[in-house]
Amino acid sequence: MSTIKKYYLTVNNRRVHYRRSGFGPPLVLLHASPVSSEVFEDAHFPIWQKFFTVIALDTPGQGLSDPLEIGRQPLIEDYADALAETLDVLNIYSSCFYGRHTGASIAVEFARRYPKRTNVVVTDGFPLFTAEKREDALKNYLTEIKPDWTGSYLIWWWFRYREQHIFWPWNKHEKSSRADQDVPELNFLQRGTKELLVAGNNYMNPYRAAFMHEGIPAVNDIIKSKVPVCFGARPGDSIFTSLERMPKHSWTKEFPRDKIDAATEELEIFLKYKSTSFVPKPLEPTDINGRISITYIDINNHQITLRSFGKKSKKTPVILIHDIPGSSKLLEKIIYNLGVDREVIAPDLPGHGDSSSIEISQHSVQNYASYLNKLLDIINVREINIFGMSGGASVATELSHQTNINVKSLMLQSPMVIPEQIKNKLSSNWIQDIELSPNGYHLNIIWHHLRDQQLFFPWYKKTLKNTRFIEPDISEEELHDKLVECIKHIESYKPSWDALFSYPLQKNISSIRTPIWIGGKSSDVFVNFLENTERVTRTRANKIDNHPDSIPTSLNTFMKSLENE
Repeated sequence: MSTIKKYYLTVNNRRVHYRRSGFGPPLVLLHASPVSSEVFEDAHFPIWQKFFTVIALDTPGQGLSDPLEIGRQPLIEDYADALAETLDVLNIYSSCFYGRHTGASIAVEFARRYPKRTNVVVTDGFPLFTAEKREDALKNYLTEIKPDWTGSYLIWWWFRYREQHIFWPWNKHEKSSRADQDVPELNFLQRGTKELLVAGNNYMNPYRAAFMHEGIPAVNDIIKSKVPVCFGARPGDSIFTSLERMPKHSWTKEFPRDKIDAATEELEIFLKYKSTSFVPKPLEPTDINGRISITYIDINNHQITLRSFGKKSKKTPVILIHDIPGSSKLLEKIIYNLGVDREVIAPDLPGHGDSSSIEISQHSVQNYASYLNKLLDIINVREINIFGMSGGASVATELSHQTNINVKSLMLQSPMVIPEQIKNKLSSNWIQDIELSPNGYHLNIIWHHLRDQQLFFPWYKKTLKNTRFIEPDISEEELHDKLVECIKHIESYKPSWDALFSYPLQKNISSIRTPIWIGGKSSDVFVNFLENTERVTRTRANKIDNHPDSIPTSLNTFMKSLENE
């Protein structure tokens, strides 16, 4: 079976994210709101990739695709034109299309506007709104995501996503609005809530566009043009009854309730209309001026997300290793700052951020470092400065041991150089197993685990003695951003902490002979162990203030001092 791989593409200075698998003519998949192309991985890809090159796009503003920035609320027509621009860059000039809900509206509008590029469209629920329901949806359906210090908003959004599978619309708690389906399993709800939070408030624009779209005129134009569009729907779907309102002479079809059975029947239609066109190999995304570049690097049948910024020069590049758990997205301010003077690369560790998942047993500092060592070899780096933030400092230290590349410097922000006896006590109490909860409480557990680390040390001892009398780094927006990155692989949250506490950092850092920079901010969780780090490394630590530019300024000064020697 083909592996589903993820890619980025640059379209008119806009970043597009998509999944691809299979061989043969193109079949383009467009997802519903508020999720992403990830939703197609379990049922649609396995069935259709045997016959087609399946390309599942993240709608602009959802998943990992940039939103449409056009100075106004985008319409479905704008999303259809954006789809055409994306297919142009992919060198796909005719294709079969599958769309669900918002994705169905975009696919149908594309067929309406670009009939010669449309082999066939199959919809899985095509939105048709009366004027009354359209007005109500635009006024009441969409809610802004507003983080609050309690983290209770996370539970609200968990139930909000669940509710749309119990009532349609979700905010009409009436008998007439009850959904004709089972409440989804916890993994389904976790994925959907995660994708909604990843999109952030951008999730609303595609929804609004779908609510505003005039479906009936679009269908009538399709009928006149004779473009083959199968308006399908499945029992249990929230807009299944739209089939009853379809104009006369439209091609309608009721597919099976089960999505795998439905995908099997939909395949028969695609095979009838498939083209013989060739789908070129995936393209590398072109750089967008002034923005961090993002791509994927294939290592050991996994994909590692790699951010980079700054031009290659005579100055030694620097690799930034994010805090654990976390991702390189949380380092973007440092990436931009350091990228003024040199090339900066910042990967997401395996099982973190937007990199591939790994098995629980594979979470170890040694394994993380092994992936980064291979990454540096693949991108042809011959000398490097290494920076690690907190938990990432352990990986930075291990990488400096593993690699044969010339390591010019090792820079560690508040590393976990913890005496063994203290580390054992912390390890046994640091974090519980994170199990998905029917009430979404697991999200709140992570929120307060992150927040309380700023307020107490250790976080689980909430006494006056253990209070951290510092200016806490607990803004709702920054905590939200970190939580979102952590729950992209919620199954990694505890194993990654376990990996850090089991790594012999104090022993391994003592044998480092590379020039070392040690530093920390008062808000860093493990800043109190800087004195122990000084003793072990015989290096004086830099006490850094909490200004966002202070860490990169100190790092730049250190790297330049070595280059001037």
